Amino acid sequence: MKGMLPALSFSLLILLAPALSASEPEPDLVDSIADLPSIAELFEQQRRHVISVQTELAGPPGDLPPMFDGFNDEPIRGEGSGFLVDDQGLAVTNWHVVARAQSIEAITYDGVTHRARLVGADPTTDIALIQVEDLEGYEPAELGATDDISVGEWVVAIGSPFGLEQSVTLGVLSATGREIGMGPYDDFLQTDASINPGNSGGPLFNLNGEVIGVNTAIIPFGGNIGFAVPIDTVRRLMPELQEHGWVKRGFIGAGVQDLTHALAETFDLDPDAGVLVRSVDEGDPADDAGLTEGDIITHVGDQRTEESSELLRIIAQLEPGEETTVRFLRDGDEQETTLQAGERPDPDREEVEQTLDPEPIEPGRLGVVLRSVSADMAQRRDLPDATGVYVDRIEPGSPASGVLETGDIILRVGDQEITSPEEVPDVLRDQPRDRPIRLLLNRQGEPHFVAVELASGD
Repeated sequence: MKGMLPALSFSLLILLAPALSASEPEPDLVDSIADLPSIAELFEQQRRHVISVQTELAGPPGDLPPMFDGFNDEPIRGEGSGFLVDDQGLAVTNWHVVARAQSIEAITYDGVTHRARLVGADPTTDIALIQVEDLEGYEPAELGATDDISVGEWVVAIGSPFGLEQSVTLGVLSATGREIGMGPYDDFLQTDASINPGNSGGPLFNLNGEVIGVNTAIIPFGGNIGFAVPIDTVRRLMPELQEHGWVKRGFIGAGVQDLTHALAETFDLDPDAGVLVRSVDEGDPADDAGLTEGDIITHVGDQRTEESSELLRIIAQLEPGEETTVRFLRDGDEQETTLQAGERPDPDREEVEQTLDPEPIEPGRLGVVLRSVSADMAQRRDLPDATGVYVDRIEPGSPASGVLETGDIILRVGDQEITSPEEVPDVLRDQPRDRPIRLLLNRQGEPHFVAVELASGD
């Protein structure tokens, strides 16, 4: 019987096909399809704003997203898409397209290759800004607004899937406000317009030719389900990325969670009453404001908070140091307090800083790429200024491989204190090959000694 079901289904499909094909479509549907603008015309107009982004990367094989290659001593290359947002060559792409890039190039619709550099990036939302050089005569894309779109509307993706430049796909906006586990501020648009590796960073257009999202992620083998960062999010990030190179977010130092039906019942509340505080970190803003575990936050400023993801996004938009009122329920009583937001720790900022200031790959006798330690990095590691050098890359199979880790800060080589990358080759040059050398590191904030067998040569 099991083997008969497909045949039965197929027979029914054949029997139903004439009836289905004979039925007349609804007149309103025919009129709406007839009113659709030509996708060919839209593509021809909007592809002028879209770029292919090509990178040479510093990261080791195995730690990179798909669509990257590199073997032995060959450069590791990556590719993605992007789009122009002003007439001076500023362009939007994804952070994962340009992360750890030693060099960036942008190919415009006419096939011309331009040099580019990173302006700023926000790994939390996977958005990056790059500056493309020598772009006279190229016009920026028109940015739309996420609030103006509805689920079911037609959308168009333009980009370079699998390296195939200037490709276009058509679909609909399938959903908004999707959380896909990429970070605490997930708020993605979902679409069935085909998005593949290489489309990352490219624009998602509405049929008016306005960018409504940045194509970012797909579900592998998910039946053509793609996700885009809403353009409203990008608009909020751009000024700070241009000014600082990264985004500073508000922080209260409290763990929060949604109220389930069962939990809400224990408080004699509805599940949408607010957001439950499950922990408060001592000395952080929530603690200073008098919040405690078991409180239920109902408002931040004049904004209602019913879900934890909503609360986190509201807090993130506060400027560090900004004061706001927080209304909450405690033992059934509504209370109010004033809270001063702190700055959310950002563990990815060091990687952004290093990509903003790329340096040539010079493995040397250790087999590592070294960079200067920025003032911000030294402060976060509680180090004096101009102390040590940052391990940015470790060559596979090198003396440092398996001994040093990316992110280590080398403080001392032998008995010599190190303050700049240029000092390391000089110290190592006279070290004998048959004897390991001792290094003092700062590893994840703690001192740590290692010994390395050096390679021969300089």
